[in-house]
Amino acid sequence: MLEFPERIDSWQRWLHCAFLVSATFALYGASLYFNFVWDDFGYVMKNYRAQGLDWMHLRAIWTGTYLGHYAPMHHIFLAVLHHFSGLEPFGYHLGQVLVHAACVCLLYLVLKKIELPRVALLASLLFATYPANIETVAWVSETKSTLAFFFFLLSFWFFLRLRDRERPMDGIFCGLFLILSLLSKINTVVAPAIFLLYDYKQGYSFKKGRLWSLGCFFLISAMMAGIHLMAFHRSAQVMESAYYGGLGVHLMNMPLLLVFYLKMVVYPHPLSAWEMFPVQAQFTWLIGLGWAGMSAMVLLLARSRRSTQFWGLWIFIFLLPVLQIVPFPVWLADRYLYIPAVGGFVLASQFFFEGYDRLLAPWQRRIGECAMIAVLLLFAGWTQNHLPVWKNNLTLWESTVPTCMTSAYCHVNFGLALLEDGQIERGMPEMIRAVELRPSPTFLERLGDAYTLGVGDYRQAVIAYRMAVEKAGNDPGTEVYAKLARAHLLAGNLQEAERAIQDGKRVNPNDPTLWVIDGVLQWKLGNWEEARLSLRRSLAMTGRTSNAAGFIYQYWPNAAEVGKLLSDLRSAQSGNQEATSARPRKRQK
Repeated sequence: MLEFPERIDSWQRWLHCAFLVSATFALYGASLYFNFVWDDFGYVMKNYRAQGLDWMHLRAIWTGTYLGHYAPMHHIFLAVLHHFSGLEPFGYHLGQVLVHAACVCLLYLVLKKIELPRVALLASLLFATYPANIETVAWVSETKSTLAFFFFLLSFWFFLRLRDRERPMDGIFCGLFLILSLLSKINTVVAPAIFLLYDYKQGYSFKKGRLWSLGCFFLISAMMAGIHLMAFHRSAQVMESAYYGGLGVHLMNMPLLLVFYLKMVVYPHPLSAWEMFPVQAQFTWLIGLGWAGMSAMVLLLARSRRSTQFWGLWIFIFLLPVLQIVPFPVWLADRYLYIPAVGGFVLASQFFFEGYDRLLAPWQRRIGECAMIAVLLLFAGWTQNHLPVWKNNLTLWESTVPTCMTSAYCHVNFGLALLEDGQIERGMPEMIRAVELRPSPTFLERLGDAYTLGVGDYRQAVIAYRMAVEKAGNDPGTEVYAKLARAHLLAGNLQEAERAIQDGKRVNPNDPTLWVIDGVLQWKLGNWEEARLSLRRSLAMTGRTSNAAGFIYQYWPNAAEVGKLLSDLRSAQSGNQEATSARPRKRQK
């Protein structure tokens, strides 16, 4: 069943890609009908940069960061999906599955240039069915990971052509797609190390032309890494949470992180949206054992053949950005294995076929084939069973919280999901529990959101928002001021609302959220012309002139009042126009 014909007709070569794409859609087709979850509301619903393709939106995408990341290609992709699908989740999930299917197919074509065709097909099948990929494929926010891998595979494809034919144009395309990959997500910044490792695997001599090309690829990665690190570590969202233990603790725990990921490649369990990791703050016997194990793996790789070294180091090199060498708040995540796991699948396929070829009796080969097919079916079944967890926020966090009971982040997301579902009695205790575990500005702000939108207790919301501002110190951000003003407005405290808006404008006068709330405030005060100017300014900042009501509703979730506000402003505007036209004109001399 696993015999692979070495010589096939040209038209038959695409049958394998069609099979891989079909298998991918069979596994992930149900995700097309999933809702937005988790960060999708930030990346899609509230990300005005990605809600248009005109010059203003493109300039905002290319000249600014979002949530600490500089990833313009990711936002352009979201903007294209928004153009065709608006705010409907179906189009975004379809785009994500299509890109993932393209990655599976392109991975097979790249592997076939490096390994035997049967090894390439089996490794691609393992990648297509791998359960830990669910987080990447079913989560719209992770379109950045699939895009980065897609462009990296194209870059690697042209690198292989460059080494085969030594044509400068192949090198140009390799560098271009590498840049596009890094502009999607920075995790492929280690790609030039893979290129260097491939030259070592093939036994190429380091001629002047090869050294020049590698130097250019490393320069591209270094420049993009510098841009990304400057943007990321200057972000208020990132700097709010201090890195636990400092760089020394992060480096000390690196072997334990590597062991976790290697275990996940072989046995992907447990699958969780928020993995918990017991950080060792001091040197212990467990840390020593981890470093000893990593040293043993290095020695084992050093004595292996070059192909084994290449794929073993593929895992490690692509994990480097997330092994806490560069400190990052998220220590572990299933999505971090999306690219590194490919190395493990190729090694498993190589070892399987080496053992398979040593079997002489037909019945022995049948047993070997059935064992590998059972692994594929196990992965596929695992993927099918776990995929519905990502259907909506409630299913996601209800499944996740049992694996992260001591995480404030898990509790706050579960609480918000319960409130969104109308389960206030269950949701509010989760929100309060999150603040008890970690009274940071972020979780206090979320608690204020819960009191405002879920319970309607505006007094408690004001208290939570004020505590968030106090905890944030010198850099509270402006959205919390807008929310504080909104809570005051809902409570009827118009003067306090105006004071909060002015405080927010002193921090950042270009936040559209503040101007929306200011427009509502001026409307309630009867200053309709000022209200119109504030709302126009917010719409001009975001480019949402085509659906003003939907935009305002995102920040003032009272459809009746939004409709009344717009109706009043239109009436006032038409009345002003009529009064202007009714004025007598002066006679010309």
